[in-house]
Amino acid sequence: MSARDDIRNIALAFDGASEVDHWGRPAFRTKKRIFAVIRPDGLWLYLPEERKEFLFEADPQAFVKYMWGKHPEILVQTNHISKKELTGLLREAYENALPPLKPAKKKGGRSRPSSAAAGKS
Repeated sequence: MSARDDIRNIALAFDGASEVDHWGRPAFRTKKRIFAVIRPDGLWLYLPEERKEFLFEADPQAFVKYMWGKHPEILVQTNHISKKELTGLLREAYENALPPLKPAKKKGGRSRPSSAAAGKS
């Protein structure tokens, strides 16, 4: 199985993830945004800035930095990482791209009178 197939299988296993075309390249998204794009020069991932900086320092051959405007972006060289690492990085990017959780709605309205209070006149 190729790295491209591994990426596709891993990404599509996440709840609600789908594959879309992104400028002629396979991309994977949540309802909110794209979290991974398979490019000819590596796998782009939607990760927080501090995480990307850590990866650039950890292994510059596996995690290549390129600038997109003023923002450093990451390209993962999948031939330099294990399938376990690939799975973890894709999950991290997927979770980073999920919409924020909405706070639970408070039950509104009036409270019911207690049974003792309901019987009084």
